[in-house]
Amino acid sequence: MKNRISFAAIAGMAIMIIGLIVYFKLITFQTNGIDTVNIQEMASRNEPPLGESSSLNMLPELTSLHDKKEFPTLHFPPEDLIQPSLDAVTTSVYRNAIPTASIVPNMSPKTASNEQLNEVSIIALNYHSIGDEPDNTLVLHPDKLIQQMAYLKEHNYTPVTLDTFLLTLEKKKPAAVKQILITFDDGYADNYELAMPILKQYGFPATLFFSPGFVGKPDYLSWEQVKEMQQAGWDIQPHGMTHPHLSKLSEEEQKKEIYLAKAQMEEQLGTKANVFCYPYGEFNQQTLIILKNAGFRYAFTIEQGKTTSSQQPYHLKRIYVNGEDSLNAWSRKLQ
Repeated sequence: MKNRISFAAIAGMAIMIIGLIVYFKLITFQTNGIDTVNIQEMASRNEPPLGESSSLNMLPELTSLHDKKEFPTLHFPPEDLIQPSLDAVTTSVYRNAIPTASIVPNMSPKTASNEQLNEVSIIALNYHSIGDEPDNTLVLHPDKLIQQMAYLKEHNYTPVTLDTFLLTLEKKKPAAVKQILITFDDGYADNYELAMPILKQYGFPATLFFSPGFVGKPDYLSWEQVKEMQQAGWDIQPHGMTHPHLSKLSEEEQKKEIYLAKAQMEEQLGTKANVFCYPYGEFNQQTLIILKNAGFRYAFTIEQGKTTSSQQPYHLKRIYVNGEDSLNAWSRKLQ
C-alpha cells in the first residue's frame, strides 16, 4: 500500500512539473514569439543586423587593395560650414536591438509566399579602376571591359540609370528585360578616359560614386570631367568626402565626410545627392543615423549578391567585378 501511495505521489508531482513547464513555455512564446518569427525571417533573407556593418559574403581583400591606391590627405573647411547635428532624428529603425514587428512585419506563410513571389531582384555590378595593373584586382583591363559590355549587349541585358533602378526596386516601374546597373567607385580619371568611351559605344548609362575631396588630384577626376560624364548619361553620387573608414570616425567626423560630399556635389552638378556608397563598405549605427538625417534614400555596400526589394534601404548588395576574372567567370556572376 505504501508503495502504491508513493508511486501515485511521484506521478502526481511529475504531472504538475510538466504542467508548469508547458505553462511557462506558452507565456514565453506569447511574449517573444513575434521576435522569434522575425529573426527567422531576417535570417532567411540573409539580412545583416540593423545598424551594423555585415561580414556576410564580404570581400575582405578590398580594404587592402584600396590601400594600394594613394588617397591624398585633405583638410576640412571651418566648422561653420558643416551641416547641423543629429537632433530630432528617429533612430528606432537603425538600433542594434533584435528586430521587432515594427521593423520586420510578422507575415503569415501565405503573405510571406506572396512577398517572395513579388520580390524584385536586380544585378548591380561594382567596378573600380580601368587600366593595366595585374597585381590589383580592383583594376580591370580595358579589353576585358569591352568584352563584358559586348556580352551584355549580345545577351540582351538592359543597363539602366540609377533612377530607373530605384523605381524598379520600389515596384513603381516594371523591370526591363535583364535589367542591370553598372556602378564605378572612387572617381579615378580612367573612368572618364577609358570607361566612358567604351560604355558610350554601347549606349550604356552608368553610376559613379566618387569622393569630391580628390577632385583635381593626380589620377582622379576633375569637376569638368565629372560634368561631362553626367552629360553623357552617368549618374553621380557621393562616396564620402575623402574615402575614409567611416566606422573608425567620430560622429562629427562622419558628418563632415557625408554632408560636405553631398553639398559639393549638389552645388557643382545641380542634382540631388541622395544615394550613398560606403567607402571600403564600412559603416556603423551612427553612419546610418547621419545618412537618414541628411536625406539619403539608399546606400550601397560591398556585400555580395543581387540587389533585391527585400533588402534594407541602407544595405543594398552589389556584385564585385574582379579584374582577374575571365569572361566566363564574370558572366557566371550574372546568373
